[in-house]
Amino acid sequence: MKKSLKALAAGLTLVASSYAAADVNIGGLTIPNGPIFKVASIYENVVSKVGDPLAGVGEVTQINGVLISSLCSGCELTYRFGGYTVSSISATNISFTGGFINFYLGFGANNDFNPFGSSGSAADLIAATNGTLFLTLKGHQIDAAGNTFAGSGNDIGSPKAAGNGAGLADVDKTGLANGNTVGAGAIANGNFDTNSIAALFGGFADIQLGSSFSNVFLPHTGECTVTPPATIPSGPECLAGSADFRGLVIPEPDSLALMGLGIVALGFKLRRRRAAK
Repeated sequence: MKKSLKALAAGLTLVASSYAAADVNIGGLTIPNGPIFKVASIYENVVSKVGDPLAGVGEVTQINGVLISSLCSGCELTYRFGGYTVSSISATNISFTGGFINFYLGFGANNDFNPFGSSGSAADLIAATNGTLFLTLKGHQIDAAGNTFAGSGNDIGSPKAAGNGAGLADVDKTGLANGNTVGAGAIANGNFDTNSIAALFGGFADIQLGSSFSNVFLPHTGECTVTPPATIPSGPECLAGSADFRGLVIPEPDSLALMGLGIVALGFKLRRRRAAK
């Protein structure tokens, strides 16, 4: 009996480890299981005072150093963010509360995000959101004041702003947090809802965010001459840069739960067999 139990345990361990090591295919996008580092472009509006909303669009270009085009055929992974409200601002520092980020997976005709080849920021918003809703995130508290994102740099609050920012986010299964209106149903929420990042406030987070921004190489410079500049989604993308999203990807929790139930059932069956002898 002990040999049988050891053999069963070894077999289950092998199956579980193999399952955990496998890549995760979500809607046609293959993502390496475990820690991920997603690199993205970002285009956003200029904010100048407390209460201003920060919003924008962007595209994930690679995951763990692999181009998106190698992880799914003929697809794009784009995103829209908003709901980030300026809580404090100076020429060198800025903080935000709230915030949401929605990711979209597009194939075929929906593989069309190209800010430097589009007619304007309105077209970019359409192209960034016309795929399958992939992931919905909401801001996670990073300090005692309740901020969710903070940045520093030079000339912040002006069209010449340049700097870097960082924050945290959680999976939003409702898709309705902080002014978001897309609703539930993002296909990858279960895969990213890991509570894997220790945070000083608000418990564990799911995603760590980082960004850079400046007014160099803007896709629609003509839109940025509007005074005052309008804000995305109805206005210009007057700052641009890069963003990164760090977190964990896991197989569907429901699948892991079913595997766990199977292990429990097999163990119970062995106990009954042992007691009957």
